[in-house]
Amino acid sequence: MSKKNYLDSKKHREEHSRWDRRGFLKVLGIAGAGSISLGNTNISVLNSNFLTNALSDSLSDRVLVLIRLKGGNDGLNTIIPVYDYDTYVSKRPSIHIPKNNLIRLNDDFSMPDHMSNLSGFWENGKMRIVNGVGYEGQNLSHFTSSDYWATGSTNKSDMVSSGWLGRYYDEKYFDYTTNPPEKPVAVQIGSNANLIFNGASRNYAFAVANESRLERVAERGEFYSTQNLPDCTHGDQLEFLRRVSNTTYDYAKVINDAFKSSTDYSGYETDEGLDRQLRLVAKLIKGGLGSKIYMVSIGGFDTHGNQALTHQYLLSSLSSAVKSFYDDLAEDGFDSKVLSMTFSEFGRRVSENGSEGTDHGSAAPVMLFGSPLRGSGFIGSHPSLSNLNRRGNMYNTIDFRSIYQTVLTDWLCGDSNFINAAMLGNEYDLLGLGFGCQDSDVVDYNSLLNYHAPIYSNYDQRVNLNLRIQQTHKVNIKTFDILGRHVNTIFSGDLIRGEHEFSISHNKNGKLSAGQYFYRINLVGGPTLSKAFVVR
Repeated sequence: MSKKNYLDSKKHREEHSRWDRRGFLKVLGIAGAGSISLGNTNISVLNSNFLTNALSDSLSDRVLVLIRLKGGNDGLNTIIPVYDYDTYVSKRPSIHIPKNNLIRLNDDFSMPDHMSNLSGFWENGKMRIVNGVGYEGQNLSHFTSSDYWATGSTNKSDMVSSGWLGRYYDEKYFDYTTNPPEKPVAVQIGSNANLIFNGASRNYAFAVANESRLERVAERGEFYSTQNLPDCTHGDQLEFLRRVSNTTYDYAKVINDAFKSSTDYSGYETDEGLDRQLRLVAKLIKGGLGSKIYMVSIGGFDTHGNQALTHQYLLSSLSSAVKSFYDDLAEDGFDSKVLSMTFSEFGRRVSENGSEGTDHGSAAPVMLFGSPLRGSGFIGSHPSLSNLNRRGNMYNTIDFRSIYQTVLTDWLCGDSNFINAAMLGNEYDLLGLGFGCQDSDVVDYNSLLNYHAPIYSNYDQRVNLNLRIQQTHKVNIKTFDILGRHVNTIFSGDLIRGEHEFSISHNKNGKLSAGQYFYRINLVGGPTLSKAFVVR
């Protein structure tokens, strides 16, 4: 990089920091239970050992969104096996989905019409369903089964306390305490840190306590001093806790940076629950946070009684939120980089109970969404509705850890050595989900756009944006006023390799009013870059 470009890059970072500081505390509030509140949604920041190096080592800028269906989702009333519809109805005389309320997926399976918001995903090749996901000897306890799904172990005698992602953190980012990443690799929304992110000695979930601490961090870069501590065990422990706290606040700021630099989307049906969580995830993705993994949740799936209306409401809410989320991402061209996946601790019993509900069961489908899937379809065979275990539950046909191994290997492009550690030394079958790490869309975003700056003309007081891009890529360039209102779309489309110049002080109506503005460059699927400029 030339000296001119280096100085420009440094100046850009300083301008960006000042810009973010002005509105920092206006957007970033504090929720009582040790979490950050953005857009009235509580979030926990997961500072990852595990994926920081492994995933950033790859050139992929892909994102995984985990959607947890808490309580044990009834898979048989989510994806209906119409190939054995008579058996299905005989087992569920009161709560089955009538044929005239089904949406056909193929000759063998349908979904209820209250999931109609997902029809477009299926029709456009953006939805895959993995049948019969579970594990042998299904434990029917919510807590134990959730721990199994989080840790990757399925036996109480050899239960581990670390999560499958946490182990990956430990392997790949061993110097976390002294050398934390600049940005969180994972963000969990809506609840306390899940066991899935537990490492060997820590849980990678960090909290922000109150507004005054955030203000001190914003002004000083840290809240707790790590200097002049006693030279003893207590001093070592104090240093560790203070470094963790300081890192938490740093992440609060970069999350706020991304939140503020993103546009909002009005297409969500509600401003609560899963809608709110996914809306925030979309804002952070579009704002260029750079996190690889997000985890959201929706509860209420423990439908022991009066299941019909409850389950209908939940699946309708899920379907609507997922559709709005991808519509939101698509508006700025990010949808092609985001894969979403549902999971639940177990399915439900095949036969209904006496309360027009279902009891704890075993295998259930996992649904995946997103254009990276490159074609809709089913994976694996559906469990038999007649050949059941002694409790009346189905036998799983696909081990849930196969999905983990596939996502880590083919979507997040992780290092095989660390995937091995995450999977406790075991190997599971890879599922054909339609993507791989040799895809042409794997881009080195760090060097894709190596220069951008506003260029001022003393001759006609025009301001142009000058940038240089290393390879042809889809780019969106927009300008905003000082209040963050969209002023003009400068460019949207494929920008060819080379140097380019765009007018940013004028729109179709002529020159902008005098004042301060900023432009935002979105490398679709990658980071968002911005800088202030002045129209005189």
